[in-house]
Amino acid sequence: MEQTKDAEKIREIQKSAQPCFQCGICAASCPVFRVAPEFNPRIAVDEVIRTGSVEVTGREWSCAYCLMCEERCPMGVALSEILIDIKNLSSQTGKVPPSVIELMDVIRYTGKVSQASSRTEKKRKELGLPVLPKPDVDEIQKIFELTGAADRLTRYREAEVEPE
Repeated sequence: MEQTKDAEKIREIQKSAQPCFQCGICAASCPVFRVAPEFNPRIAVDEVIRTGSVEVTGREWSCAYCLMCEERCPMGVALSEILIDIKNLSSQTGKVPPSVIELMDVIRYTGKVSQASSRTEKKRKELGLPVLPKPDVDEIQKIFELTGAADRLTRYREAEVEPE
C-alpha cells in the first residue's frame, strides 16, 4: 500500500514538473545554489523525474523555500512544493541526511536550532528588545512525542544512510 502511495506521489511530481524546459532560471535565482552549487533545484527535481524514485542525495534538504524559483519560472512550475514533496517521500522511507537527524536532535533537546551569541543578546538590549525566552524543553519533548516526531527520529537513526 505504501509503495503504491509513493509511486502515485512520484507520478504527481513528474506531472507537475512536466512543463519545465530546463532553462535554468530556477538555479540562477536560487540563493542556496549561489553558495552551495551542489544544490541545483532543477537537477534535484530532474533526478526524480528521470528515475521515478527518491534517492538519498541530500540535495532536496538544502532548499531554503524562499520561493525565488517559483517566482521566476516562466512555466509556473511550483519547484518549492515539488522539493517539499520529495523531502516528505524521502523522510517516509528513512532517507534523511545525518545532518538533518542531528538538527532534529538539537531542537528536541535544546529547543533551539542554535544558541544566540552574546553579541546578539547585547544588540537586542541596545535595540530595546526583550531578552529571548528560554525554551520549555519539556514542552518540546511532549510535542515530539505527540506528533510522532520522536518515533520518526528513532527510525531515521536506525535507517541512517550517508547521502551520495
